[in-house]
Amino acid sequence: MKRLLLLSLLALTACGAGPSSPTGGRPELPTGVEVRHPAAPAGTTVYLNLLTESGESVYQQAVTAGATRTEVNPALWREQSGRARPIEDWLPEGADDLQVSAPGTPVLLLHWVMWQDRDGNGQRAAGETLDLMTHDRAVYAEKAVTVTFKTAAPDMRQQWQFAAGWSRAEHYVYLPSGQSTYRRSLQTQGLGRYELHVPTPITSQ
Repeated sequence: MKRLLLLSLLALTACGAGPSSPTGGRPELPTGVEVRHPAAPAGTTVYLNLLTESGESVYQQAVTAGATRTEVNPALWREQSGRARPIEDWLPEGADDLQVSAPGTPVLLLHWVMWQDRDGNGQRAAGETLDLMTHDRAVYAEKAVTVTFKTAAPDMRQQWQFAAGWSRAEHYVYLPSGQSTYRRSLQTQGLGRYELHVPTPITSQ
């Protein structure tokens, strides 16, 4: 009887033993957030970087050669919320006709780039960034906020609308028929899908 009890305890111990990782050694669950992009070139490693306004990288993810979508993990850049500044600080120079729903709300805007590590040192250098662009932003807002404003050059009326916390802000720009003033919006969207694409004249406005 004692021998049977000892064997049972050993079996339980063996079943309980395993990796100490949060997932118990199982693959991480999908985050539901991805960056879509033209097929990544072959050769040296290609990376996605999430950058601050000044070009500092806060997140880096290797991209499989030939891939056209790459899953990213937003949990790894959430701590960057400490960099948030009043939303007014993010407006372009010359912005006027300004209306802000919650003046002074701290906001942070981050953007994606893709680059190829041609020198193999794992650090993005001049000439390594691929000719792709996005106006979508990873955005943090301390609370929900909306701002509208106008600029003369380019002639454009803009509306930014951000939900509280982290989200993806989707960019949309168009020129109404018969008008000379562009309309541009940057608004929180529920779908966590960023797009990198080849620059075009209209989306470069």
